[in-house]
Amino acid sequence: MISSIAPRPRTVRGPSGAVASLGNDNIEAARAFHEFTKHSYTSVRTSPHYLDWDNRPSPYKIYPGVGSLALPRELALSGKPALATIAAAADPQAKTALDVESLTRLLFSADGLTRRKRVDGEDYHFRAAASAGALYPIEIYVAAGEVEELEAGLYHFSPADLKLRGLRRGDWREALARAAAMRPSLRESRAILVMSALFWRSAWKYRARAYRYCFWDTGTILANLLATAAAEGIPAEVVTAFADAEVEQLLGVDGDREGVMCLVALGHRSEPCAASPMITPLSLESLPLSREEVVYDDLVKIHRESRLASAEEAERLASATTPVVESPPTGETLAFDAIAPEDAMSLGETILRRGSTRVFAREAISGSELAAILALSSVHPRADFPRLTDTYLIVNAVEGLVPGAYYYRRDSGAFELLKKGEFRGEAGYLCLEQPLGSDCAALMVFMAELERVLGALGNRGYRDAHLEAGILGGRAYLAAYALGRGATGLTFYDDDTTKFFAPHAAGKSPLLMVALGVPRSRARDS
Repeated sequence: MISSIAPRPRTVRGPSGAVASLGNDNIEAARAFHEFTKHSYTSVRTSPHYLDWDNRPSPYKIYPGVGSLALPRELALSGKPALATIAAAADPQAKTALDVESLTRLLFSADGLTRRKRVDGEDYHFRAAASAGALYPIEIYVAAGEVEELEAGLYHFSPADLKLRGLRRGDWREALARAAAMRPSLRESRAILVMSALFWRSAWKYRARAYRYCFWDTGTILANLLATAAAEGIPAEVVTAFADAEVEQLLGVDGDREGVMCLVALGHRSEPCAASPMITPLSLESLPLSREEVVYDDLVKIHRESRLASAEEAERLASATTPVVESPPTGETLAFDAIAPEDAMSLGETILRRGSTRVFAREAISGSELAAILALSSVHPRADFPRLTDTYLIVNAVEGLVPGAYYYRRDSGAFELLKKGEFRGEAGYLCLEQPLGSDCAALMVFMAELERVLGALGNRGYRDAHLEAGILGGRAYLAAYALGRGATGLTFYDDDTTKFFAPHAAGKSPLLMVALGVPRSRARDS
């Protein structure tokens, strides 16, 4: 397959040298990549990188000449309270029917085109879920097996025109399940979504560090998708342990330019799906993303080094555990009653209104509001990987909490005070000196002990940790907007963030920041 290959690609070599692969257990690869892609006060100021706006990638993957199916446009999105669905999950054994309308609601709520806007002279097409830099590197494919009114086949979802484009006929669920060691949720699904990343879309702005952001973006899409599936009563499970080459072969992607992020099992049936046809080469061409693509060697290397070579390796990984045991608190703790679900917007309205706040007013939110956001963004999703992250906060203006640094205790829903103080200046500095951090009411920081994660899951754990942070961050977005508040995702100075939360966060690495607060205006930007 020719998959969006630009006419003149060029490679940027990093410290890791030539691209090679030693396998998922070579955790030095993730260590090196993480260190190389850290932001620091010096690295940000000495970077020669600039944005070539004339070479900006297209936000859509387009298959010219491929047959398409128009999806229903008159959709009634879920009217259920958002706070009741964001962290909920349908019964895994529920046999709710999956039809074209419900599938369309899932796809639109996850990655649909919600509005167009011109910002600073540039046209932006905004999607249902947040994306770093509004670059939207994630693609969604649908392996439909038992979707009412839809022929079994492999499809590509096109947000631009709300259509499915047919790539292969036949039922491919068993082939995907086989790549994941016949995981029951996949084998007994009604359809399977495959999410991939076109790395260049994000690397155009963020270079090799874009690899991290692609998993954030996958996570925010999953947050919307899982909430909508719960509202529809459709079981859904995220699967990240699979043999990469088998899934890439089915999609017809190369794994270097476009890599598979995860699978999502949708629906449940009593009997396992039938055997899939033999996978043959897929000779479909998609249009170039831009006139020239820059291939960042270190990004390609970490994706290769986190690949799983076989279903057997995937099975071993899916059974691995990395227990997170919260030690007793050493400081003052405080808990709040969360806001009742009926006191917030519906899920459908929240998804349509969601954006990324550009400017926060320096106003307080209530402790109950923050408690609701933290509670919902701390429930581990139904997935084949264990909990990997912890949540820290800098509180600037929250009623009932003194300003300071906190650790959120997921076991009890309590805020543990690490140190008191007015840290607006530090919060703004840590998120690359952006006013959003100093002006927000609270700054959430998702962190992970990467050595523990890599020791248990290998390099694949590096993917999973960032994906989990993205899902939880996406839930924080939804919860904040459901309450009429604002949110935005932020990047950061890596080591300075760890030092700020030390000694409690010693050995942990920040993965994603989400600022929460009162928007200065109601303008939405991504």
